[in-house]
Order: sequence, then structure tokens, then C-alpha cells
Amino acid sequence: MKLILPQKIRLIFVTLLLVSITNLKSQTKNYATAVPIQDRVDNANNAVDGNLLTKADINASSGILVGIGAYSGYLELQYPSNLPANTTSFTKIETQDDLLPSLLGGSLGGLLSDIAGILLIGNQEFTVKAQNNAVTVLEKQSTEANGFSTEDLRVVVDKDNDYFLAVTPGQEYNRIRIENSIGSLIGLNNTRQLGVYESYYTTGTGDCGLPSYTSFSGNGISLDLLNLGGAGVTNPNFAIDGDVSTFAELGLGVLDVAASIQQTIYFDADSGTDDVIYVRLAVDPSLVSLGLLNNINITASNGVQEVYSSNISSLLSLDLLGLLQNGNSTVVAFKPSASVNRVTISLASLLNVAVSQQIRLYDIYRAPEQPVFTDSSTDISICSGSTAEITATANGAAVELRWYDAETDGNLLATTNSGDTFTTPALNTSTTYYVASAYVGCTEESPRVEVPVTVMEIPTAADITVIGNENPICSQSSVVLVPSSAIDATYNWFLDSAETMPITNGMVVNGATYNIDENGVLTITGLTDVNSPYTYYVGSTDNIAGCKNVDGDLKPVAVTIVDSSNTAVDVTLDTNISLANLITIFQVNPTTDITGSVTGDVNVGDEVTVAINGTTYTGILDANLDFSIAVDGTDLLSDIDNVLEIFISGGLCSITDDVTVTIPEFILDNLNQVFCASDNATLLDLDVNGNNVVFFDSLLGSATVDANAALTDGGTYYVGLLDVPLSVLPRVQITVSILDTPAPTTTSTTQVFCEANNPVVGDIQVNETAVVFYDAETGGTMLDPSTALVDGATYYVANTENGCESSERLAITVTFTQPAPTTSSTAQEFCSTSNATLADIQINETAVVFYDAETGGTMLSSDTAIVDGTTYYVANLTSGCESEDRLAITTTIEEAEQATLTGIFEDACLEDSYMYTTETDKQNYVWTVTGGTITDGGTSTDSFVTVTWDDLNNTEITVTYDSASGCTSEEAILSVGVISCGEVLGEEFCLFVYNEFSPNNDGYNDFFKVQCLEDYSSNTLQVFNRNGNQVFETVNYSNNWDGVANVNGVLRKGDHLPSGTYYYILTIPELNRTLKGWLQIAR
Repeated sequence: MKLILPQKIRLIFVTLLLVSITNLKSQTKNYATAVPIQDRVDNANNAVDGNLLTKADINASSGILVGIGAYSGYLELQYPSNLPANTTSFTKIETQDDLLPSLLGGSLGGLLSDIAGILLIGNQEFTVKAQNNAVTVLEKQSTEANGFSTEDLRVVVDKDNDYFLAVTPGQEYNRIRIENSIGSLIGLNNTRQLGVYESYYTTGTGDCGLPSYTSFSGNGISLDLLNLGGAGVTNPNFAIDGDVSTFAELGLGVLDVAASIQQTIYFDADSGTDDVIYVRLAVDPSLVSLGLLNNINITASNGVQEVYSSNISSLLSLDLLGLLQNGNSTVVAFKPSASVNRVTISLASLLNVAVSQQIRLYDIYRAPEQPVFTDSSTDISICSGSTAEITATANGAAVELRWYDAETDGNLLATTNSGDTFTTPALNTSTTYYVASAYVGCTEESPRVEVPVTVMEIPTAADITVIGNENPICSQSSVVLVPSSAIDATYNWFLDSAETMPITNGMVVNGATYNIDENGVLTITGLTDVNSPYTYYVGSTDNIAGCKNVDGDLKPVAVTIVDSSNTAVDVTLDTNISLANLITIFQVNPTTDITGSVTGDVNVGDEVTVAINGTTYTGILDANLDFSIAVDGTDLLSDIDNVLEIFISGGLCSITDDVTVTIPEFILDNLNQVFCASDNATLLDLDVNGNNVVFFDSLLGSATVDANAALTDGGTYYVGLLDVPLSVLPRVQITVSILDTPAPTTTSTTQVFCEANNPVVGDIQVNETAVVFYDAETGGTMLDPSTALVDGATYYVANTENGCESSERLAITVTFTQPAPTTSSTAQEFCSTSNATLADIQINETAVVFYDAETGGTMLSSDTAIVDGTTYYVANLTSGCESEDRLAITTTIEEAEQATLTGIFEDACLEDSYMYTTETDKQNYVWTVTGGTITDGGTSTDSFVTVTWDDLNNTEITVTYDSASGCTSEEAILSVGVISCGEVLGEEFCLFVYNEFSPNNDGYNDFFKVQCLEDYSSNTLQVFNRNGNQVFETVNYSNNWDGVANVNGVLRKGDHLPSGTYYYILTIPELNRTLKGWLQIAR
């Protein structure tokens, strides 16, 4: 990142004021006028003198010793009245340390300071406050991360590379307070100054169209990209300096992550309703083809409110796009729907592109819309020596038009009001003028619009050539005078050189009739030799500017008439021009032969002259009075009226006849052609009546299309002859429809048939009825439905609709061997009590038969009882065909097992809980408890149950379960003897176990207690969970266990045991006794 900066940085704080436009292009600066409070400030009044060149200095010191002599300074500037919320004030300051270049980058400030080696924390530091008297409504510090990246306070720079802060308080205020301090990284005995010049805000509209400030920011950009990768903004102030030769460069470098960089341009005041915003920029041409223009966005805002947004692509015409593709800069323009005062240009990364991504921003400004021209000024052609009058208009008040002789720079020729006429000097050569619109008194202009003025030379008599009067003309023949010229002109005939007697079409004078066709050819009939020779005069008027011969400068045409008794002559062309002739003329050899025959008073050897577009070609009548004349075919085909003037000269006079040449038309019988998708048709499949044609991409364009290109549904194709001008043979448009028939469907793509039934192709199951069968997925041979099926073969079925086959064929494989049936288990168990039969064996298929042997054997009825340990063999019978392979399934008859119960069944304590267990790894457990309540387990998946006995009589527990094969066990019944507990384990030893405690630290019953155990200090206590895992063990137990495990196992040492039933073993060596029982933890 490169920034060119002065040694000291100047800053202005900006707050946007939204005001209505009152006076056109009138702006006022309103300065702060008072210093209500200040400390450590030199020349404080310089900050309120209205002079942006004088300043006050706020001082700060690090002190002479730690804690001694250090101080900070501050200065408050006050406006005469309160400024509304969202009003902008500008305060110009100057910092001694180079803090501001980094803060200019907004959200990139921290990264930029790392590159510059300037820490924002610990060096010179400053604070900005907007206040309403003593109440602070906005505060930001230079030490804050991204402190100047929000719209209420942004660092900006002007065209002179001075720096500003754009501050937008959201509340009413009347003061700006600036504090200067020194951070901890600056050593002792150092001072820093912060200069304050003025504080002001603006009212009215902006001064003309140049912006005042700019800033930039970015997202997703790393330190490496800024330092090494070319990311960032270089010379941001060049975008607002009004110099089109300098530019700011926004770059992202070469990267493969999502990121963006943006530069914001600030105008002093809101745009007017007539303002257009113009942006001049350029990009690397290689990035244009990669689609970068879609990643460049322009946003216009009024303060923080977005008004307009668009990417560059949508603003470019083809001409402007061409400039960018050629590496030139171009100007894009847009007109927001509402007033704006900020414009942001952003560049988003184009991923996976190995090219550095930058845009160059030359200029941004506001000006009126470009001028537009009246109809008479859009295509101006004048005669040499004349002046041109050009009229243009522009929208907006106080807008003027400036006329130039160059697209850029050049000379200002005139300034006119909108709608006034600009008159050029007399011109002798074609000249291009340029006009721009601008506000009166402003230098900013719209891009110039060119106005070409074409200057045509004055035609002269020498420019005109006339044929048809070279030889005397027989009196019985018509006189045909054919004028031509190198310029595109119309011709005017006269009987005199002074142009007082014009010849008009159909005019009859002295028995002679005059006719003039659209090409200016003059045909005269009825002339005699009496007044011969006759002289006629012709002049020309060019068809571009209307210039005509000067007075008296007409071409004389002398005609000699010879009296002749010759009869009329008739000329007949033998052949007309064909399409083949056109191809030869324009693609091979332009020379073609005009052949024909003559009848009437002519002689062998007479000269035949053909006039084509002012060019004459001659031949000689042969012995059969036939002729063949080689002519330029391109001339022949470009003849305006396709009528050839033929002169036959021989003897005393020449004879004239008109012959029409027929030019062929390109006629196609079918302009809407339909194809099947399965045909994979190309352009070569189009019906063009066998003509040798070429396909073009448009009716008028020159680009051809590959004849092997595939046709598309709804596509339009243009047929013509290569190199033949469209004026001679217009192209023909053909529209194509592609019918894509859906593929057929079936219930199964693998189908089984019985060979004994002699199946044929027509037996294959397909849901559709109009189908055809093939022996290959593509191409192949169509099969007759009566064709016999082949075992293991795959057949391909196409659907047909409206005469079109589906492009995709359905593959169906045919087998004669039925696959064996399938099952989820080949070893199946049954309960003896279920009286299972073969029908109970699990088979996935429904149509099956059972056998007692793998092959052969005896077919068994499905109601045959299953015999323990027997293997049965199952064949598939789907589609009426029995599978050759049989599925073997071994069966087992399982007897019901006897369930058992384990647990305390004698002397169980009333209201105490006990665990009872049965066999594990069973299913569908059914627990029944009488005289007690289940507190844990006891569900259909539990092999245990915990019971609290709440009755002294009729107490029992029962359980049944199912085996894996589903056999229900014999019921286990356990009668339990319940007694009232808390009994003395031995009165002679004073031992009494309290087998329920609640360790919840409430001071009541928190410990497992055994009465009188303290008398037997050599005891050992072990505790187990209901699964027999040890959770606690200690010696010399002294009634202090609170339910915390001290043995690593299923629980970790130190874990609190969950509520439940546990088993204890208490060993007392002194008594030679071991006490065992259940205890209950209730948390």
C-alpha cells in the first residue's frame, strides 16, 4: 500500500447536514465563533477567526519524571446556535504524529498502522467529542479499534491530501471538543502538539460539481494482502483532484478468498434534481473478459441512507465496453432518483483468477445531463463553402452548452443557451464538432457529444457521363440517355442550358414524348430527323447534402436522329440468373455472360452495347443474330431497377431496347421445421430445397454458424449464400421446434419369463402402448414384437409420440431362470407352544413352495408342522415359473425356559428398597409386584426391578420374558417375607444399621450410620452397586460416609453416587462377624 503524504497531517471533522436546495449552486460556510473552555492551548482564538490558514495548538507532555509534569490539553469550539441532529461540522486539525493516514482506511486502520510502523495506542492520541454545552452526544478516540470506520465519524482526505474526519452526531449539538494526549510508549520529557484551524458547517448546494473529500475501507483483507499482495487504495485524493490524467487505484491483488475494497467520495452538499454523476475509470482488459465488471458496484447515498446501487456492467453501452476492453478509460453516468452527497465505488474479489485485480478511478463529479440534438442536427451534410446550423438542448436551469473542436481539450468555439443554434463557419472539408453541457459559472461539464458535419463537393458537368447518344439513332427507335456519376446523385434534365425549361416525366413537346425513370434515365420517343441534331442538358444533385451544379454548369447531350425505314427491333435474353450463377459471381469469378438474340432490322456484325450502372459492355451479333457479352456480375446484380439498356449500332443509326433481368429469390417451402430429439438433428438437416447455402447468426450479421451445430428447440436460424450481398439476395429465417418424447416406463427392469410359454418381445411389460423395441441402447436394429426372447438378453424400448421416438431408451433385461427366494435368516427358531407350520417360515417372496430336499424330493404343504432340527427347501414360484435353486432354511423348536428370581426374600425391611434380578439378554420382560412399589427398573427391557416393600403380608414378585425366538418363559414367583426393620443386629453389641440416608448437606441424615460402631475401630466397610461393582471401601469406618465413591471403576473416585439401592458388607474382626445388607441413598 502506497500513500504519498506530507510530513504533518491536516484533518477536518465532517458532519452531514441534510438541507433542501434553496439557491442554485450557492454554498455558505458557517464557522464556530467562540472558545468557551480550553487548557494548555496556544493562540486559541486562531481557531475561531474564520481563517483556515491560522491555527491554535493544543499541547500535551509526557512529564519530566514518572508521574511528575505530565499533562494533556483540550479545546472546545462553539457555534452561535445549536446544530440539528445529523448536521455536519468541519474542524481542520494537524497532528504531529502520522496517525491519520492509517485512520483514513476505516476498518483497515489497524492493519495500515502495522504496515506504517505507527502504533495507534501509546503514541500521540486524541479524542473527538460533539457536545450540547457540557453534555457529550458523540465521542471517539484515535486508540479505539476501528474507531473511525463508522458513518458517524470517518477520516477523509481532500484533493490537496489534507485529512478530514466526517462526524455525524445523532443528536443536537453546538460544540466540538478536541483533546490531545500522549500515550505510554513515548518516553519522558516529550511533547506533542495538535493544531486546530477552524470548525464550520455548510449550507446550500455544493460549489459546482467537484467532490470535496474521500476515504476508503475494506473487508476480508489480511495484513499479508496489504503488505505484499497489492491490496488497498493508492493515492485516493487523485480521484477528486479534477485532473483526468491522475487516478486513485483500488486493488485486491491476487487472492482466492472473498474480500472487497471500496472508496467513498463526499460532496459538500446534496445533489440537485438535474445533476448526473459521472465516474471515469479503467480496468485491466483481461479482467473484463473474466467478468470483473459484475463485481464493481456503484452506490450513491444521502448520508447513511442508500439511494442508488448498480454494477458497472449495467451502465455500459457497447461503445463504452469496447473502450474498457481496449485498455482505455471510460465515463459511466447515472442519475439517482433522489438527492445524494456520497458515492462509493466498491470492488469485490473475483475468485480463482491468477491476475491482480485493480480498478483505476480517475475522476468523479456532478454535471448536467449530456446534450441531445434536434432531428435536424443528428445527421448534418452541407455543400462545400456553406455553414451548418446545429441545435442541441440540455435539461436543467442555468445550463449552458459549450462547443469544441476536439473530443478532449481543444478550443472552445462558442457558448450557447440550451436550444439556441450554433452556426459553424463556412466549411470546405468534413468536420466534427463536440458539445458539452455545464452549469453557468462551473468548470465541470458533461462528457462531450460529437456532431459530425459532412461536407459534399459541388457537382460539375464533368462528373456526369451519359451513354446512348454515341451513334446516330434510328427515327423509329426510342432515344435512351443513361446518366451516371461517381457520386450518389439524382439527375435533372433540361431543354436549355439556363435551366429555364426543365424536362418532366410524361412531358410532350412538338410530338416527342419524354419519360424519366427513378434512375434519371431519359427516354424520348417521336423524334424525327427534321430538327436533328437535338441538344439536351443534364445536371446532378447529390443525395446526401442536396448539392447541385452551379448555374450554367450543365452537361450538354447531343442526339442525332437519322430517318430510317427499319422495322422495330426486339431483344430477348436467353437465360435468367440462377442461385448457382450468384454463387459463381460472388464466390468464384464475378464475370458472367449476358446472352440473347435480336430480331428486326439488324445485321450480322452489328455492335451490341449493354449499359449497366453507367458502365458499357459491347459485343457483336453473330450469323444467327445472337450475342454473348461478358459483363461484371456484381455490377449487373446491383443495377437499381434490374432493367438493361441495350443499344444496337449498325448501318446509319443505332437501335435501343430495354430488357429486364430476373434476379432469383431464395424461396424455402418450410419456414417452421419440426424435428425429433432422437434424431440429434444439426443445421445440415434443415430443409433448404437442396440449395448450397450457408448458415448465419442473424439476418444482417456476417458471422457464420457451423453447419454441424445441433439444432435447439425454439432456435432461429438464418440461411443465405456466402458473400452474396443482402441487397441482392436477402436471407431466410427458419424457426425450429424439437419434440422430445419421454422415455417409456415399466414396473420392473428385470423381467422373468417361463421358457415353456415361448415368450416374445411383445410380452415385455411396458406401461406405454406405442413403443418400439431395439437390440441396442442407441442405433441398433428395430425388433419385431413377435421376435422370440433370449434368456439373459437386454432389450431397449423407445416411446413414440407424434411420430417421434424418445431419445432415451428403457433397458429391460430378460431371464428365464427364476431366482431363488430370499429370507432375513436361514436359521429360524419357533416356540413349541406356537405349533408352527411351514407357512410360519419367514420368506421375503409370497409365491413359494416347500420341499424336503434340495433337489427333487417331495413338495410339502404349507400347513405341514415344523419338526425340530429339520431343514426345509423353498423354491420361488413368481410368474408361474419355479426357481431352479431352492433356499435352505433350518428350523429349531425351542421349549419354554423357566425364569428365575434372585434377591432378598426373607426379612426384607418394611419401607426399604431391594433389587431383584432375572436372566439377562431376554425381551418383553413382564414384572408383577404385590405389596410393594417399583422404584427402579421393571420395564419390558429391564432384567431387574427395585422394590420398596410397603406391606407386611401378601408380598411377592413375579417375572416372565420372551426368548430371542419369541418363546415366553415359565413364570418365576418369589414370595418375600417383610418385617419392620431398624432391628438390633445384636443387642449385646449395641449394633444397629440405619440403612437409608440422604446426603444433601442439609444437616439431617447426611451420612451412612451404624450405631455403636465406634466401639469397634478395626472394622472394614465395603459398598457395592446393584450390579456388584465396588464403589466404596474404608477401614475404621466412623459414620462419616456421605455417598461419594472412593474407588475407580464404573464411577470415578470422588463422584457422587446417584440415588438408588446399594449393598454393604461390614466386617468387625473384634466380634468375628460380617454384617451384610441393602442400603438406600436418597438424594
